[in-house]
Amino acid sequence: MKKYKQVILYSFVILITFIVLAVKTKPEAGKVVRIERGLKEKTAQVADLQRQLDTLKKTEAEAAAQKVAAPTQVKNIYKPETATTEAESSFTTIFDDVIDMAKYNGIKIYSIEYVYNPKEDDFVKNASSQYNVCQLNMQLVSDYSDLESFLKELYKYPYLVNIDKLEVTPYPKNKKILLSILQLKLYSSK
Repeated sequence: MKKYKQVILYSFVILITFIVLAVKTKPEAGKVVRIERGLKEKTAQVADLQRQLDTLKKTEAEAAAQKVAAPTQVKNIYKPETATTEAESSFTTIFDDVIDMAKYNGIKIYSIEYVYNPKEDDFVKNASSQYNVCQLNMQLVSDYSDLESFLKELYKYPYLVNIDKLEVTPYPKNKKILLSILQLKLYSSK
């Protein structure tokens, strides 16, 4: 009987030790499981972010390749067919083109002032022997869409036309009509 008491006592001590160890290790085991789940989630997030980074790098490389492949548009300076020293006659074709563009887009030209070789222009200051410059001060009457299409056509024009100033004021009696002051600089070779 003594033998059984010792076996029961040892079994009871082992059971209590097992319970104490189980109680102490259960929170630690839960922490390990939570850490393992967090690690799996973070690994998935890292993989997703890596895919996004690769996609962005690829897009950036394609954009850089397109930028290299398609250089910026450089406009030519108009060279009249007949060489002349007079500034007025060297701009006749460009004047006609600008006025035709305005009329084609439904813009009414109220007035045009021509200023030849203005002193403040860089071409006049640095290369007046090679280029003529004409500053057009135009007063226009149009609506929004006509002015927009006119400016787009000026942008597409193959020769250098610089838009220096654009002031747009709605007509007081009808806000759909614009009164615009447009200052352009035209360039031609001598």
